[in-house]
Amino acid sequence: MIDAKKLENELNNIPDGWIVLLETSAENVLEVSLVVLKFLSNNNYTGIVLSASRPYQNLIKLYKQNGIDTEKIFIIDCVSESYGGNLEESNNVQYIESVSALTSISISIDKVIGLIRGGKFLFIDSITTMLIHNEPGVFVRFIHSVMTRLRTREITGIIVSLSETDREIRAEIMQLCDRIINYKP
Repeated sequence: MIDAKKLENELNNIPDGWIVLLETSAENVLEVSLVVLKFLSNNNYTGIVLSASRPYQNLIKLYKQNGIDTEKIFIIDCVSESYGGNLEESNNVQYIESVSALTSISISIDKVIGLIRGGKFLFIDSITTMLIHNEPGVFVRFIHSVMTRLRTREITGIIVSLSETDREIRAEIMQLCDRIINYKP
């Protein structure tokens, strides 16, 4: 069981527009993600969840069960289309053909950012999962590009990574971040 207050205190000290790498263990990643998204939606942020690990329908159900305001969340679903899932029509989802379609993901992020008003965030649910489907060098360039665009627009970025992520990739991504939170309950 994670300590939500401890994690929220870590997040409270992050200025708008900062990029944060949030490292946790595989057994805590879902619960940590839910705490972070609830915190952001409760603090007047509207944002994008880039999902490489769960389909839209599953995420919406989880968010509602955990008191997360789904009106403040737009999901870029990189799972449903490639695995033949149900592509439910909604104003807060965009389906991408696969986790390896980095150009499509980048275009979708830019498009959705333009639709959001007020405090914005991008939450990448698992760089570890994205690395399974992408060549590491290409993926690092993609993350660098996305993080640079967020920074120039003063949009908060939260990147979730398993603590076991490859050291070289982790080091590359850490250089792009303003803060590293290593959450172990």
